[in-house]
Formats: sequence, C-alpha cells, structure tokens
Amino acid sequence: MTDLYVFASIPNQGKTTTALLLEKKLREDGKRVACLQMNKDKMDVCRYLSGGCFHYTLPFEACQSRESFEKWLPKGYDAYILEISYSFSPVGIPFITLFDQVNEVISDGLADSWQKNAETRCRKSWDRHFPGIPVPADLLSLWDLVHQRKMQQVFTKTDGPKGPSVDRNMVLQNPEQFAVEQARPGMIFPVGKKKAIAVGIFPAEYWDIFPGLRWFGMDYAGFMDAVRKDRYDLAVIGGCGAHQLKLRKYPDGIPTVCYQPSVFLDLEYRKVSKPLSTSIRSIYDTIKAGKPGTPLTTEGEPFSGYNNPFWVNRLYKKPEVVWKNGNVVNCNGWLLPQYLIRDGYLEVN
Repeated sequence: MTDLYVFASIPNQGKTTTALLLEKKLREDGKRVACLQMNKDKMDVCRYLSGGCFHYTLPFEACQSRESFEKWLPKGYDAYILEISYSFSPVGIPFITLFDQVNEVISDGLADSWQKNAETRCRKSWDRHFPGIPVPADLLSLWDLVHQRKMQQVFTKTDGPKGPSVDRNMVLQNPEQFAVEQARPGMIFPVGKKKAIAVGIFPAEYWDIFPGLRWFGMDYAGFMDAVRKDRYDLAVIGGCGAHQLKLRKYPDGIPTVCYQPSVFLDLEYRKVSKPLSTSIRSIYDTIKAGKPGTPLTTEGEPFSGYNNPFWVNRLYKKPEVVWKNGNVVNCNGWLLPQYLIRDGYLEVN
C-alpha cells in the first residue's frame, strides 16, 4: 500500500500550489512522487511539468470504485498526490466520494463563511463557463455528500503557520498533518522504442510510453523544422492558446497524434446554448454508476460535451472524439494514450 494525498476544493484556492510544494518536499525526502489530476484537459499541466513532476490524468471511469481508481494509478511511486476541483461541477465530486479523508484547500480569508463563499464563487464560475445559461437551483446539492467524510482544512495565503497550510511566502507549514489515504497502484505502461517528438500541451503519459520523447515546449516553429528535417517515428501535437495557429505543409509521412485539430482543419468550437434540463445529482449518479459513454445531459446543455464513449469534454462541435485523417489521428478532447492504444489508433512499437 502507498500513501495518497487528496486535495480538493473549488477553483483558485491554491490546490495546485499546495500539491507542488508537497511534491517538492516529498522528493527532497527521497521519495518518488506521482502527481494526479482528474481530467481537466490541458489546465495546469504546464505547471507540473515545468516543476519536473511526474503528471498523470485520471479518466472519469476511474471514479466509479476504489478498484477502478487503483487500476489507473501508475506503479513505481512512493507517494501519490491527487488534485480534484469540485466547484459547481458534478464531474469532480465522484472522485472525492471514493475517499474517507480529504484535504480541503481554503484561502484563509474565506474560511469563516466557507460554504457561503464557496457558493458565491461557484455561481461566478458557472457564469464564466456558461454565459447566459441559468444557474441550476441545485448547484451545491452535493455539498453535504462531499463533506460527509473527514475534511482536513488546509489554509492558503496565511500570515504564518495555521495547522497544515501554505503561507504568503509560499512556505509549506506542518505537512505532517495532511490527511493521508492508502492505495494499491495497478497500472503498468507499455514501453516503446519509437523515436518520438512533441510540442504544446498533451497528456504526460506519453513520456512513460516513449521515454526518449523530445519535447519542444511551445516552440511550434522549431517543432516543424525538426519534423521536416529529421526522421521520427511519431509526432504528438499538443494544444496551445493560439486557436488561429495553422501548421502549413505538414509532412504526410510521419504518424501523428494531434490534440488541437484546428491546426489542420477549420473546426467550429462547441458551444453551450441550452439550460440544464436535469439535476446536478442525476449527472453525478450517471458518472458514478453508469457505463462510460452514457449521455450526461441533452446535447447543447452544460456537460453535454462529455456525451461520448470516453467521457472526455469535446473541444469542437464535431461529434467524433477521435478520427484519422491520412497520417494524423485527431483528438477532440483530452484523450489519454491508453485509450488510443486500446482502440488501435496508436502503436507502441
């Protein structure tokens, strides 16, 4: 059994900062640490990778039971740190309910009226993600379900030590007081010998599968020069914030996995246009007990982007999550390489 630290909260409370500081401390203690996140697409991945962390994404099917969860935990680490955002969204809470002990990260100034402050911020978050769409009446209906377990409060932005906390100088205080779970990891990655090249933000699992992978960061021009000049067995094109980016005269001889298909194709981004016709609790129940791919809501409603066999949030209006166009496998969402290998889109050797 291996130590597992679970950090959960609404957005912008300091979860990632706390996780990174703990990862650094555990690594300084001589431990090999894996950082985990629920599927948030490309959000926060750069912060972990720039810190030299081992980063992994957990698909939603991993939240259905502890057994399912542990099947997605990579073997070979001394400790695991899991970051979960629950906000207004029912897609994070099913992970939290797997555990008996959770570290709830709270900005120090919000602690006195935490639930009220959380609701205010969740409403603002809803309006930002789904502008013009009414806020569901049961937005925080899962609050009590989350807080039925031991919630160890972890304060951030404190003026000094305050139990397990992070102060304003970004110093981790009393980490020995963090709540700790135990887990039994079960995932072993296949390892290939292909010469791989990559750019942008993509699932970090590719490094485990192709250890010699060469990453160009966000240098798409340098990546294109290398692809044209050198012989590679595989290219991975990750996403970036430049949605107008196009890669002209891309070589047609190199197998490629692309996480931003708009670099090749003119695609319309998916939009939410209808109010939620079901309850937050109903979506939670579907994720927790339904077969992966079961529709969560009616198309066009919030969370309908997950209506696909992989339960990944679609970026583009195109209904397909993965399709092949010549030498390029296009991914309409944060599709993990384990799925691509399973379904024959990606060859390891």
